Amino acid sequence: MILNKEYTKEEIESIFDTRFGYGIKGINLRKFTDGRPYIILFSKQFGPYTDEFSENSFSYNGEGVNKNQKLTAANKALTDSQTDGREIYGFRQNHEKGVWKYLGLLKVIDWKYTPKNGFNTYVFKLKPVNFPNN
Repeated sequence: MILNKEYTKEEIESIFDTRFGYGIKGINLRKFTDGRPYIILFSKQFGPYTDEFSENSFSYNGEGVNKNQKLTAANKALTDSQTDGREIYGFRQNHEKGVWKYLGLLKVIDWKYTPKNGFNTYVFKLKPVNFPNN
């Protein structure tokens, strides 16, 4: 994959040899053919979550909208990724529906369970793996 290149859902499915079904969840837990787990992470600029992006890091809201979030398998995979080394492939939809910009390999550098928009929410701070000082 090429950093900052835009891919369609079908191209991403082909690259990862997987199928997302009708819609794409934000946190997709997958395994390589050798059994190693990884995550494909999707964020929409105009979606139901209030993810916050800057040039070199971003805050990503965990799984669950309009309710107190639970430590689901997806949220737990992100919390555990700090210690288990699970690769996270990041994608962001900025404008055109159905097209996703590849953000590169990401890592969770911090997370908290905090009140946000009236509900307790898992908020993950992520950075690109190849960003200086990582």
